[in-house]
Amino acid sequence: MRIAVAFFGIPRNSSICFPSIEQNIYQRLPGNAQVRSYYHLYEPQSVNNPRSGENGFIGESNYLPFARMEGRLEAAGACLKCWDFDEIKKHGDVWRDDFKSVSNLIHQLNSLHAVTALVDGFESDVVLFVRPDLLYHDTLPRFVLNACAADSRAVFIPHWQWWNGLNDRFAVCGRDVYGAYGRRAELMIPFCLQEQRGLHAERLLRFSLAESGALVRTLDVRASRVRLNGELVEESFSSKHSMGRRENRFMLPMARLRSQFDKLRYRQGGMLG
Repeated sequence: MRIAVAFFGIPRNSSICFPSIEQNIYQRLPGNAQVRSYYHLYEPQSVNNPRSGENGFIGESNYLPFARMEGRLEAAGACLKCWDFDEIKKHGDVWRDDFKSVSNLIHQLNSLHAVTALVDGFESDVVLFVRPDLLYHDTLPRFVLNACAADSRAVFIPHWQWWNGLNDRFAVCGRDVYGAYGRRAELMIPFCLQEQRGLHAERLLRFSLAESGALVRTLDVRASRVRLNGELVEESFSSKHSMGRRENRFMLPMARLRSQFDKLRYRQGGMLG
């Protein structure tokens, strides 16, 4: 099995977050798998986010865990012009914070797009997209990897905080659909035009995976955001919270059913363990 681990975004508190990544993700990967790690991160910078209340500087020590990986750093800001921020703003500001959150989302999607391009050269069976600023509370189930290797259209996402779309914090993807997850920045404007709404993180992910024919599964792994000061965000991990009617009635039950089937089939490590 060939597994790519792709990091994206900003490493806010690596001293807190990365030990949980090592314990709950890396140590769960099969010992006989070929594993490569990639990153696209933004350079050390000041963070001023009124929505999260963060105001401070991301120090260089947060980048040390990625030193031996293949990847690159990028200065924040340049990507906004590349993705036509002015055009995206015409479709509305769903967070109503003078497009600050929309700008942050574009940066995240740009980072995903860049790290996905690095992953492309590896010809992976399974791709894990991992935010480096999350504290992972639960171990990655082994059957998830086997299911993605066996079904190239499988995508496992957290079962919580779908916000009328799909949770976009982290994912495990099969080889035929990891591009739909990682390159969804390309669909930002088509999403706004077709859906007749402003850019929205979780709805965009649902839109992109639906376009690709991905088969969504639920992932029973919890993770909390860690702020610059080291505080954990109080997260809701309930499947019922933040779900719209469409998700409650169809998408979530179907995703759970696929996941349960995979668990029964591959829980012993399966033929690919």
